[in-house]
Amino acid sequence: MSGRALLSAVVAAFCACSVTTVYWSGLDGEFFFDDQANIHHVEELKLDSLSLAALKEAWGSGVAGPGGRPIAQISFALNYFFDGLSPFAYKVTNLGIHLVTGVLIFLVARCLRLTPVFAGLATMLWLLNPIQITSVLYVVQRMTSLSALFLLAAFLFHMKGRQCGGIRGGLSLLVAWSVFFPLSFFSKETGALFPLFVLAWELLFRRDARGELDRFGKIFAVGVGLCIALGVAYGLLAMGQWLWAGYDMRSFSLAERVLTEGRVLWLYLGLILFPRLGAYGLYHDDLALSSGLLAPWTTVPALLGLFCLIAIAWQLRRRATLLSFGILWFLIGHGLESTVLPLEIAHEHRNYLPSFGVALVLAWALMTLAQTPGWKRTLSVTLAVAMLAYSAVVTGLRAHQFGDELRRTQFEVLHHPESARAQYEAGRALVLHFEISSRNVPAYFFARTHYERAGRLSPDAKRSWLGLIQLNCKAKVPIEKVWVVELADRLHKGPLGPGDRNVLLSVKEMSIAGNLCLERQEVEELFAAALSNATVHPGVRAILHSWLADYLAVVARDISAAEAELNKSLAISPTDSATLLKLAQLRYLQGRNADASKLLERLDVATLPRLDRTTIEVLRGCLTSAQAEKCFLAK
Repeated sequence: MSGRALLSAVVAAFCACSVTTVYWSGLDGEFFFDDQANIHHVEELKLDSLSLAALKEAWGSGVAGPGGRPIAQISFALNYFFDGLSPFAYKVTNLGIHLVTGVLIFLVARCLRLTPVFAGLATMLWLLNPIQITSVLYVVQRMTSLSALFLLAAFLFHMKGRQCGGIRGGLSLLVAWSVFFPLSFFSKETGALFPLFVLAWELLFRRDARGELDRFGKIFAVGVGLCIALGVAYGLLAMGQWLWAGYDMRSFSLAERVLTEGRVLWLYLGLILFPRLGAYGLYHDDLALSSGLLAPWTTVPALLGLFCLIAIAWQLRRRATLLSFGILWFLIGHGLESTVLPLEIAHEHRNYLPSFGVALVLAWALMTLAQTPGWKRTLSVTLAVAMLAYSAVVTGLRAHQFGDELRRTQFEVLHHPESARAQYEAGRALVLHFEISSRNVPAYFFARTHYERAGRLSPDAKRSWLGLIQLNCKAKVPIEKVWVVELADRLHKGPLGPGDRNVLLSVKEMSIAGNLCLERQEVEELFAAALSNATVHPGVRAILHSWLADYLAVVARDISAAEAELNKSLAISPTDSATLLKLAQLRYLQGRNADASKLLERLDVATLPRLDRTTIEVLRGCLTSAQAEKCFLAK
């Protein structure tokens, strides 16, 4: 190894150790937020072998996004196979992905004509920026980081292929587009932005002396333009209306989202460029919606500012190509999650890849400044060191907050007191971490305060009211009837998103576990309220009937009522295997073995999860041993 290569290896190792040290205190944290639904509760991820059948189940286990994000799911399953449900192992894996992505960031920066020193600076600014915390320590956001890793690999191979030409270049392009691009997309749908990143590079870096694209560039630009046009047409046609159905579950409209996102992008830029510990948060539901161009008044300046950024990128495309590319990289990176799709308004992890554009601009500016001897070069070095040191300190402090769930939730609510989600999570963490045996325990008072404030902050908040009910059950204090009435009213009138549906799943599961002291009439009132909500999709309605059947069979011991609910579910979704399996269990309990056997025969040809197959085997055993009373396994 040459002296230069050895020095490079030492510097790389030092940088990796520095980043690891900064993040280390956060690796002891727990699973939180969507980690539970996407990892902890997904049985198909809990591999006991690496057989093809088990891996196939893990591949198809995803519930996020239209495609299920199977590459990320496989990575979660492998984590479980080697370390079980250890949050530390999952978070260490995420940190490893972050470091590997940093290597790709460096290589891409070098290909974009940054010197080794300033490519390294861009990499460290990106690695240490506090906005990356949720992409590393919020486990489920591995979907985001894996997609970014593979997209950067694809981008690197595309650049190398175009620069090399010939057979070698063709092979690089083949690897970029047939290997890494699909891996990025199937980790998370943001991988679909890869062609736009490539188009920006082709337009800015591949023009000849006359400013024209070569044949490949022209064909590629036309192809991307056609794909965009087809995508827009699909979204406008009847077949693409499912893309907009999510607005039925949101408290904002398409127009409100588009107007608000202009302000959100400037919020992101502020968090990236001027890190402030108190400004970060897992939730940004305290951000006011833009209901018009002047409501709030900052809406118009924000949108005009974005158009100005685009104009600057265009005007300086020849004189400051890296500046233009960095601006376009940031904007393109938000092209899917921060525009028209009915996603939540703001999440910091959406900046994982786009923030590379900001790091590029900063590194380019400092490199330009350093090219002038004297005080400008000194200023460049001073600013670089100051930015790295400050980012490391803020990221380290934030990682420390994430290292303990009680600490994390209390800091969230301290920094975002107007966030209904932060208030709810703070109350929930107190309930989980302390034994609340009476209303005289301090934790009872604080948890109740958080839950009540969450309910007041958001007219659509539902989990906080269930939290109050569970809190009183745990403290052996009578439930206040007004809580049940308020929860039912919100389930009936408000939008019913995935998180809201899980309120009813929690009602069912906590009742079965004996942790909820609601009367049967109250449980049925809550389900009836949700079922009468006009925004509920038929498929969701079928699930709600099935969950209510679980409660009626296991808790209320009313088999006839449970059967009626299952029949209502099957009337909506007649081929649902989970509901058919539950009905088969009821048939056994009723002694109708022949009917149960027919239902099991229908399930023999269905593709079932591992747990359902196990349940069928148990049921067949119950049939032969005449122990039907032990055979109801609610799901």
